[in-house]
Amino acid sequence: METNIEQEEGLNLVEILNNIKGSFIELKKNWLLLVIVVFITTLSGLIFSNYQKPNFIATSTMMLESSKTGGAMSGALSLASQFGLMGTGSSTEINEDKLIEIIKADKIIKTALLKKSSINSHEDILANHFIDLFGYKKMWANDSSLKNFRFTNTIENLNVLEIEVLKTFIDKIKKEFLTIEKSKSGIIILSIKTRSELFSKIFNEYLVQAITSFYVDRITEKGRVNINIIQNRVDSIAIALRDAEYTLARWKDGSNQLVKAQGMMAEMKLRRNVEVCNSIYIEGIKQLEISKFSLLQQTPFLQIIDQPALPLNPTETISQLRGIISGFIFGCILSGLIIYLRKKYIETMIKINAMSLK
Repeated sequence: METNIEQEEGLNLVEILNNIKGSFIELKKNWLLLVIVVFITTLSGLIFSNYQKPNFIATSTMMLESSKTGGAMSGALSLASQFGLMGTGSSTEINEDKLIEIIKADKIIKTALLKKSSINSHEDILANHFIDLFGYKKMWANDSSLKNFRFTNTIENLNVLEIEVLKTFIDKIKKEFLTIEKSKSGIIILSIKTRSELFSKIFNEYLVQAITSFYVDRITEKGRVNINIIQNRVDSIAIALRDAEYTLARWKDGSNQLVKAQGMMAEMKLRRNVEVCNSIYIEGIKQLEISKFSLLQQTPFLQIIDQPALPLNPTETISQLRGIISGFIFGCILSGLIIYLRKKYIETMIKINAMSLK
């Protein structure tokens, strides 16, 4: 039994050695193909290393902070709602995942792209710099509708063509340029990677500005509406109080200091109106201050920890030596695979022909 196993292992070893020997013989026969393939891949590696452009990464790190009302303040807010001076409804939940989705939103990227900036001593909309910096002029050279295309309208008045081009830019940015990560501690890392150092930095900064403005405005929208409602009510009460006070003053001036029963009743009525208006006005002022404080407590903000600063560090590029070595190795593997498949194909065709002759 052991002798049979040893014989099989010996046969397998001999077969492997024969295959290796046969492969070397086949390579020797097809040396010209090997040289051509290796030369082409090595040259390609050298060309790629020479023409490869570095990317510049602009990174911002931020942390979302918010405070929620509670304790005595929550009791005050409850009292305000009983008087009908506060809006109803739960506050909007604040979390990092929602912020990340907002960063990826088309509206945020569009807002950043349509801001003006100066790159290479030329001031223009950032989207137009995008056209100039990333080869779109050459790409659109033969397209009559896009040959001389530039963004000229504001974000509210974009035409159909501008909207379509902007969507193309936004898709490219999301796929190739924009990276968003969240650490375990809740810190959000926003990175922009492009071939233009200035574009990476400016676009990163504009994105952070757009995110901060949009997010805070949306979260505090209900609170700001409540404050406006309360402010309008307080202003109305102030007008009513002033009218009541003027009416009381005019009555006193017209009574000529004559005290009669009817006069006393009229004065009591006027004073009561003034006191009621004054009480409502004081309560309105109190609830207005509570609402303002509540809005301040509920307002989230982005604490920017790090911002991109020039010069940005370029990404690592492939050196000429590395490109040559990589091309050479790839060429050897590719040519070996081609020769092997060619040999198998010839053997298969010979077998098929032999079978057909039989």
